[in-house]
Amino acid sequence: MDGLELTQKIKEISPQTKVIIMSAFDDKENLHKGIKLGVADFLSKPVNVVELTNVLHTAVLEIIEEQNKLIFYTHLKSVFNYQSSMVMMLQDNTPIIVNQMMLDFFGVESVKEGLVEYGDLGNRFLEHSGFLYNKLDKDWFAEVSTHPSKLYHVKVKNVKNEIRHLILKYQKLPEKKDFGILSLDDVTELNLLKLFDAKQTMSDENIQNTEAMFNLLKVIQRNSAKISLHNYYKGLSITNDAIIVDVKADSIVVKTSYLQEKAVQFEKRTLIVSEALPSSILCEDVVQIGLENQSIEFKKIHFVSSSPVQRNTIRLTPEQHTASLFIGENKFQGEVRIEDISLDAIKLNLNALPAGLVKDDEVLIDIVLTMDKKPLIINTKAIMLRKIENKNSFSVVFLFKFKDGAKSELVKYITKRQMAIIREFKGLQNG
Repeated sequence: MDGLELTQKIKEISPQTKVIIMSAFDDKENLHKGIKLGVADFLSKPVNVVELTNVLHTAVLEIIEEQNKLIFYTHLKSVFNYQSSMVMMLQDNTPIIVNQMMLDFFGVESVKEGLVEYGDLGNRFLEHSGFLYNKLDKDWFAEVSTHPSKLYHVKVKNVKNEIRHLILKYQKLPEKKDFGILSLDDVTELNLLKLFDAKQTMSDENIQNTEAMFNLLKVIQRNSAKISLHNYYKGLSITNDAIIVDVKADSIVVKTSYLQEKAVQFEKRTLIVSEALPSSILCEDVVQIGLENQSIEFKKIHFVSSSPVQRNTIRLTPEQHTASLFIGENKFQGEVRIEDISLDAIKLNLNALPAGLVKDDEVLIDIVLTMDKKPLIINTKAIMLRKIENKNSFSVVFLFKFKDGAKSELVKYITKRQMAIIREFKGLQNG
């Protein structure tokens, strides 16, 4: 056989072998055939020793690089197959590659076998409140593909028919359209599932379940998922993204914007909101605010059953004001201060609770606010909604019973007061 036939046989036996052809003929046809066979280089006879040495040296370096790549990709494949997370590459909604951990979890030998038996991955997701699963109006993949990097909770049965709680995360591959990587972390042992039970979540036991809460915060930190910090500045809502950078035994450290840090500095607390959480988390104690590195450490952290984030109306703290409360024909003689006011309700701070005042009682409230340096007088009936006992006072919420047209002046006041607070907060940032 000639040199090209020999090269073809060598490549069939050992494709990685480097072949260098030395020839006295400058035949373009044979040159093209050699290129197709993967010949490393061509040398013309008579061979120059220096040129031959350089070609051999280049070939050796290429062999070393290819061997290193092989070691790297073999190790990478091992990591991919046996890491603690289940990992899958998808093209659109179709699995292309899955790691061994996921095959073992579902008890299948290959992606193809899994598709034949179960079809779409979402068919395995069990319905649970607050979790990701296929719905009539939207399937699971439509949800995750439009919210990449967001954390989702899923409930799935494994090959042993055990119900497992998993954290799902989907990331698009920027260099490959319609391709993405999906990971599933099994967090069943952290006992987080009960936190998402609507009835249990409202119980005192679960609100105080700090161990489960800290476990979930660690999962969020490990996945580098965003959370939101929510604060109020005199009723003005201040909300910005944040990330958890450390979860300690009894505290957490987050990074957020300078704007949010100033809001936390003012309110001396914050509310953590995330769709990965069963309910909002209240952080009551600010340990340290690092304005230089934009970090905040919080203690006294716990779930809350209700959240001010769910407010339907704007509630603002008035500036100069006076307020009087009349119960029946009698004026309440204690101290009265407005904590906040909205178009529908008012929260009064009282130094004592009026005798006999209970829920649904009708009262008369007389308020004098300041608008455009002029007094704005509001006199209206109201219904007692709820009371909150503080350390040295009581906060009582009343729902307004305005007569027709009486609300219009309050609308103007709240609009102007909101703009004034925005200007004031902007000045606070600069200060």
